[in-house]
Amino acid sequence: MSPAIKPAPAIHISGDTLALDPKIRHLITAEAERLQQRYSFAGVALRIGISEEFDPARGHRVRCELDAKLPGRHQFMVREAHKEALTAISCAFAGARKQLRRLATRGLGAVLHPPAAPSGEMQACGT
Repeated sequence: MSPAIKPAPAIHISGDTLALDPKIRHLITAEAERLQQRYSFAGVALRIGISEEFDPARGHRVRCELDAKLPGRHQFMVREAHKEALTAISCAFAGARKQLRRLATRGLGAVLHPPAAPSGEMQACGT
């Protein structure tokens, strides 16, 4: 019996010219797929915004904002700013994983976690 194919979450990448960089787009889609493998998404929309900013106190930084809309009118947003774009993106997705773990323990487990295997087999579940 073949495993069910999960629909990929809708991903919208926006922002400065950084959003056009293929390396950054590839990292975002890879991180989104990793979230998809860990949590079963049905009807989730991810919006990722990338922008460069200059803070007089901290200098040049790249801000990454991740906005996730979950089923049942749940939503969360993670904002990270770092010197490097790839670091900001990785930290934003790490924050998203933390938020999803919190939501799963608060009663959204049926929405976020895949159902048990139909054949009664155990499923691997890692972090």
